[in-house]
Amino acid sequence: MIKYIVRNLEIALRRRYTLAYLLGIVGLCILANVAVVGFRMIYGTNDGTFAYNIIDYATWCFIIPYYSCIFITDIVFGKIYPNPRIKDNITKNLNRTQIYFSKLISSLIVAILFLIAAFLILILTTTVFQFSDGTMQWWVVEDFLQKMCLALPLWLAGISIANMCLFITKNKKKAFVSFFILTFLIPRAIMFFAAEPFEWPVFRTARAYLITQNFSLLPYPADPERNVLLIVIIGILYMVLANVAGMIAFNKKKF
Repeated sequence: MIKYIVRNLEIALRRRYTLAYLLGIVGLCILANVAVVGFRMIYGTNDGTFAYNIIDYATWCFIIPYYSCIFITDIVFGKIYPNPRIKDNITKNLNRTQIYFSKLISSLIVAILFLIAAFLILILTTTVFQFSDGTMQWWVVEDFLQKMCLALPLWLAGISIANMCLFITKNKKKAFVSFFILTFLIPRAIMFFAAEPFEWPVFRTARAYLITQNFSLLPYPADPERNVLLIVIIGILYMVLANVAGMIAFNKKKF
């Protein structure tokens, strides 16, 4: 398994899509800083135009990496789906379960590398663009790190869901559609019926256990609905369910 994971990582890190993802991170960080600089030039220096504000705004956007999990797992999968009937020197002794978890571990490693890169790029670009305002202090970075670590189980759940979708579908287009339905359409439908004018009790209860709902609560430690233990449990639970379902489906899949 280790050799298969290493090969997956070597291929993934050399793909042009990996570079494109990193450039996207750089572009978003620069765009956010330029927007704040422009706002400050027009409306003057006030709360909302400082470096610490940009870092705070970034916590509102934690949902974006979650929705991009399917792109990260696609980078690891490469151009050809894993076919257990096709054996080479590395995969000849691997069963389907080992192949499944090798891809999952590879995707998780790549996702964490992207996360570290995104954090460093955000801090660096914000420091460069907002150096003169003096608000880029350690407590700002520490607060962001705490929220980022709390979001980690939810992001890893997203990787698990994406990995499941790629393994159980016959092509990538169906995998992307499945991921979109599971992570966006179904949660939005639940939140729609949980809100006014419906406020159906079953949907209001279900809303509290949605990954998307908990992402929206991460930036607000004082919110009474923000439950740290529940966020961690939800992330782990979705990871387990997705991996069990994906592994069972892949083992039964006919090639």
